[in-house]
Amino acid sequence: MTHQQTESFQLDQVVSWLESQNYRITRPFTPRDSYCDAPPPPKLQKAAILDIETTGVKLALDQIIELGIVVFEYSPETGQVYRVLETYSALEDPEIPIPDESTKIHGITDDMVKGEKIFDSYVDNLLSDVSLVIAHNASFDRGFIESRLPFFQSKAWACSFTQIPWKTYGFNSLALEFLAYKSGFHFSGHRASTDCHALLEVLQTDFPSSGLKPLKILADKSLTIDLKLRALRTPFESKDSLKERGYRWDVERKTWHTHLSKDAVDAETKWLRENVYDNSVFSIEYETIDGYNRFSSRTGPLETMQY
Repeated sequence: MTHQQTESFQLDQVVSWLESQNYRITRPFTPRDSYCDAPPPPKLQKAAILDIETTGVKLALDQIIELGIVVFEYSPETGQVYRVLETYSALEDPEIPIPDESTKIHGITDDMVKGEKIFDSYVDNLLSDVSLVIAHNASFDRGFIESRLPFFQSKAWACSFTQIPWKTYGFNSLALEFLAYKSGFHFSGHRASTDCHALLEVLQTDFPSSGLKPLKILADKSLTIDLKLRALRTPFESKDSLKERGYRWDVERKTWHTHLSKDAVDAETKWLRENVYDNSVFSIEYETIDGYNRFSSRTGPLETMQY
């Protein structure tokens, strides 16, 4: 046994003893290129985890300065990842100064990005047969990346921040660093490709109470189709009832709206008829929300129905 192997063996013994005494040990994170040695099932799919760093948080004013992508293959039946196929990491010069407050978060300076460029055609080819793009805050990442690389609009997206019931499984914070800690490892965050690999590790850590992998829950959730219901021409005096029901006011369109599943439509229209429209004829506009427009500012297919 080499000196390094001896040290590793002794460290493993110490860790095992500490864990037996109810100490919690978090291990330093090392990205993996494989998550399962067993023969894969016949129907694997490709997905990509994406993360960006930007000059700020305002889509209209700020720009991407770093893009990280990790492409992997997984079984949609179990959420088990098999191989990590490729990691892409690139800086990009925004041609504007990076604010100091942003640099304090991600550590990227003007000198680091000077003359750097994301290669559109390479990223397009990398994502060509990817069926799902995952981000830990898709509402933020999707707007920026679709503005910079419009071909991302043709991909289905999922959000590991909002579409996995972390708190149900005992995770009291949704920050990636905390999810990593609860999953038994620690890492230095806020660099794009590192965050992608760390998120993939979290998504492969089984929930203790169910044995489910977070990736399985997320992949299933990405397939759901929801509706954004807009109640048209509602009486003014119904606003309090709508608000209590969970509807929100759209200032631009001047309508009350809510999100619901297709299964809930009949019950909701019955409630609207009885509590808002006084059993009169009324119209509802439905917007279909799926993985291809969810977390984006783009409007989904619209349909208006009269009741």
